[in-house]
Amino acid sequence: MKEAVQAAKKDSLRKQIMRLAVPAILEMISGTVVWVADTAMIGRLSAEALSAVGLGGQLAFNVTYVFGALGDGALAMVSRSVGAGERKRANYISEQALLMSAHLGVFLGLIYYFCAGRIFELLTKDPEVIALGEEYLKILAFGVALMVPTYVVNSALRGAGNTVVPMLSAAIGNILNIIGDYVLIFGNFGFPRMEVQGAALATTISQIAAALVTFGYASSGRANITINVKKIGIPDLKLMHRLFSLSLPSSLEELSFGASRLISSIWINRLGTTAFAAHQVAVTGESMSFMPGYGFSVAASAIVGQSLGAKNEKAAEKAGWEAAKLSAALMGMVGVLFFLVPEQITGIFTNIPEVRALAARCLKIGAFEQISIAYSMTLAGALRGAGDTKGPFHVTLITLWLVRIPLIFLVVYVFKASLEFIWVSTVIQYFIEALLMSRKFKKGDWKRIMI
Repeated sequence: MKEAVQAAKKDSLRKQIMRLAVPAILEMISGTVVWVADTAMIGRLSAEALSAVGLGGQLAFNVTYVFGALGDGALAMVSRSVGAGERKRANYISEQALLMSAHLGVFLGLIYYFCAGRIFELLTKDPEVIALGEEYLKILAFGVALMVPTYVVNSALRGAGNTVVPMLSAAIGNILNIIGDYVLIFGNFGFPRMEVQGAALATTISQIAAALVTFGYASSGRANITINVKKIGIPDLKLMHRLFSLSLPSSLEELSFGASRLISSIWINRLGTTAFAAHQVAVTGESMSFMPGYGFSVAASAIVGQSLGAKNEKAAEKAGWEAAKLSAALMGMVGVLFFLVPEQITGIFTNIPEVRALAARCLKIGAFEQISIAYSMTLAGALRGAGDTKGPFHVTLITLWLVRIPLIFLVVYVFKASLEFIWVSTVIQYFIEALLMSRKFKKGDWKRIMI
């Protein structure tokens, strides 16, 4: 009888995890489809265009995620409030998070618009890539201004247990992005052929649409939280300070991750335009595997936070481990595909033979890091949901700057090896990261964090 009850509870927990994870996974799928579409269409233009959009997009989204990490603090505070039955408090936190993030988004958009050219001059010496990249980033700046508040409000919705609205927001925006890519990059259906500028404009239009869906639903009263725009005008400095304190480690983690990727991209760019383009294609292909990890990370964050708000530490711990196991199972399956049919996958994104073949070899190596990424992503999400944003930051700091960056430096500058060895380095990095994240979660210090 006891075993039957335990099995029923486990099955109920899995259903709860899946209910939250599936919409988040679908949201990630829609984002990945856009990335795939962008890469595939730009990949038909030139290696320079592919490099410009790759560098520009990487810069824009990486820095946006640094600011958008404010959503981690919002998610942790909202989920605790919902778990404790304090809905009005959850609404108030969400309103203040929106106010704070809107100002940050405008600030970031202005920097991208006015400094686009100088930024690209620091990233590459190729004049054509610089010119294309400046055009791309200037147009994208208008969409970036809305990315941060949209990301933060979506995080608050997830903390309240609503992963459907963020999914719909992303889906609508991404459908418009793909359509915009097709008609604006190549000039189909009577539209002008804008190439790289068209890709940037399509992304900007999609971000505007996504923001309208998220803000509209969050203020409608039909979501798990309700944002009253009329009450947003007065900033609560004490609450904002708490949001900032909780989110700062996540922002620093994103900044560290973005800086390391930027540095590694600059180094990889020294291997040649073909190598960098192949790396972009392989990274785009691998992004398909992040979908389960992201989805279960979101589920773990919400359930852990709500369970702690309800004073149920045991349920929180079970949710973290169960979400990690489910994530590893799905990402492991994707890893098998990467190993068996890598060239068919990379062929989706480019028809340049040398780029496709090199990217396929890298993707095959990437198959061996999938389970490690699953555990690392999901348990990091569980820790953040508990309010332990410092834990994942410390782990990431170690694995990026003491493992990944030194190994890539050795590959490029000391051994002067090929791109494949860069990917071997990341396999090592993610394995160590998964071990450290598992140890951090198992230790259980996150259970005693007060929000």
